[in-house]
Amino acid sequence: MPEAILKAKQEFGDNVILLESKEISPGRTKNKQGLVEITVSIDERTPPTRPWSPPVVSSHSAQATGGKSEQKAGNDFNKVISDILARKPKEISQEKKILDELSELRQEIKQLNQGKEEQSNQVFPEAYRRILDHMKEKGLGEEIAEMVIKRAYQFAEKGPEATDKEIIRACKNEMRYLFKPFDLSSGISLNGPRIILLVGATGVGKTTMAMKLAAHPKIFGKKEVAIVSTDPYGPSEALKAFSKMNGTTILEKKRLDELQEVLEKLNKYDVVLVDTPGQSPFASHYFSKMEEYVKILNPTDIFLVISMSNDLKDLFLSSAFFLLLKPNGIVLTKFDETKQAGKVFPIIKELNLPVAAMSEGKRIFIDILPGNVNFVIERIFERG
Repeated sequence: MPEAILKAKQEFGDNVILLESKEISPGRTKNKQGLVEITVSIDERTPPTRPWSPPVVSSHSAQATGGKSEQKAGNDFNKVISDILARKPKEISQEKKILDELSELRQEIKQLNQGKEEQSNQVFPEAYRRILDHMKEKGLGEEIAEMVIKRAYQFAEKGPEATDKEIIRACKNEMRYLFKPFDLSSGISLNGPRIILLVGATGVGKTTMAMKLAAHPKIFGKKEVAIVSTDPYGPSEALKAFSKMNGTTILEKKRLDELQEVLEKLNKYDVVLVDTPGQSPFASHYFSKMEEYVKILNPTDIFLVISMSNDLKDLFLSSAFFLLLKPNGIVLTKFDETKQAGKVFPIIKELNLPVAAMSEGKRIFIDILPGNVNFVIERIFERG
């Protein structure tokens, strides 16, 4: 191997990079001697050195055929070859070991690049398979459920002998790692109110969520809050009743040109929640309208409101539109209308957004909390 590498360097320059090597058995060569074949990469911009000629390794000096500089170069070359061949077997063995390790590393990288085949057909014990099926039924999806159960199998205290309780505990730990909560204490503006734009498809619960965010003491309930209703039919009866009960200011602005006027009246509030009009995201001119809201209001945050009762495929299709507005958080509603609370994890993974708040039911002051993974875990493993 060292002879082959040196031969390549003499022929193509010192910057050659070894890509592959293999041994050729004596039975496949004309002189019945074993050979080593190597493949190297060279920089084509570097001019090659003089052609290689077989080295003279005898103790006798080679006959000079040129000037003094050529004779000196030839002697130096012969000396290098002689030094290599005169090395102790231990040194040659060490070089071969390093080259073999490089070859093995190349093979490992090649296998990793082929995808996710390393554990795709792994067979789990019965308890693990049972919990895997349960997580799929609860909406985690095949890819995420399998990833969670594989990690649980690796980290469960008793491995294949773990009990259901131990497996579930390990799965919960993995889910806590996957969940992304939004820090609601961030985003406070020093130059004016914190303006939060609630966007989402028709019927996802934006108006109800605006009231819940304004009322809950662990969210914005202890701050001066105003809700801007942009519904073309005016504020709903529920919104009016909430204002009388809670004292939250409701500002009615049906047209875009009215928003600029309302901005001048908002400085006395800590938080302003803007309830955008419900409409299909696929309707014509809807996106340009949403863009105008963003330009005029310059919101501190944009929360994408998502109903957990929706099918994942439809949810992602409509969410793709709203992602163009660059939301920085998601709000999940209607947990009481789904048996698949685990859908939270594919939603987080696909949208790559943290969860600002979660809600179920219609009780304004109770059925909401900031993004909390334990809320989801309870509905996957504890209920039913």
